[in-house]
Amino acid sequence: MKELIFINKNKQHLDEVIQGIMAARPEALRRIENEYSYVLTKKELFADKVQVIVNGGGGRGPFFEGVVGEGMADAMVSGDFNCAPNAYMLYQTAKEIEQNKGILFIANNFMGDYLNNDMAKELLEGDGIETKVCYASDDIYSSRGENKENRGGLSGIGFIMKVAAAASESGENLKEVHRVSEKVNERTRSLSLCYNVGKNAIEFGNGFSGEKPTEIVPYEDVNRVAEKVVGVLMNELGRYRSGRIHIMVNRMLYTSYAEGYIMLGALKKKLEGRGIKTGICTAGNYFDAYDYNGFIISFMAADDEIENYTKRVNGFDFTV
Repeated sequence: MKELIFINKNKQHLDEVIQGIMAARPEALRRIENEYSYVLTKKELFADKVQVIVNGGGGRGPFFEGVVGEGMADAMVSGDFNCAPNAYMLYQTAKEIEQNKGILFIANNFMGDYLNNDMAKELLEGDGIETKVCYASDDIYSSRGENKENRGGLSGIGFIMKVAAAASESGENLKEVHRVSEKVNERTRSLSLCYNVGKNAIEFGNGFSGEKPTEIVPYEDVNRVAEKVVGVLMNELGRYRSGRIHIMVNRMLYTSYAEGYIMLGALKKKLEGRGIKTGICTAGNYFDAYDYNGFIISFMAADDEIENYTKRVNGFDFTV
């Protein structure tokens, strides 16, 4: 992880991140204070709806501290930097905001997140609160050739959260909100690519915990990279390739605003050049998981049902 410079010496860095977010959005957010995890909820919760709680390691950009609000999650629970949140705090947060319609947890498919969400689910069900969990498994390079459910999650979790929130706000019950969330996960694929300065090459499949790339190709220009990405992700989507493709370009820490939109435009052009319809296209710095110059690129293949739930969020950089 990139060394933080503009910090205090008290080692309460993520706590101060949350304080800053509350300073920016006091009218929209409420903080639940505790010593084990970091919790934000909507200030005003809709009654009689499924509550959607996104959770994961903290301090990595808008995912997850920045995704609570209208058309997004009802709450987020984060652990410290790169740490899964505490199971008991997931349980306590759900108890705090539950509206008699059940709880949907959404997390990336990593062992710590799996164990803590599963434990929180058991605790809630022991209290008679119906609970489901959707684990994002969109990272194609984390488990090539294996079942998708064995893969880890990347920024594709944003698509899942957005559609789950829309389904919940439409009044769907927990079974339906969970079903459509799993459907989005099944139709989402992501990959990471990083620029290696010394080799003037693009490395595909670097893991943010230091895993080595699975493929290295010489760098020529953005159009060549976009062509490669489209080929790989569309092949991975398999039988879902006929859906309208929604594109999310997540810039890594050392990648500029301009480069993000150049890449987004190139991807859209390559897809449409193949006769593939595109949907919402977005570029931003959502998930600071990599200290490189590069991208996490996610494609979600929407059918008519998912299309009905894809709406933009006004006033946020996160617009999927």
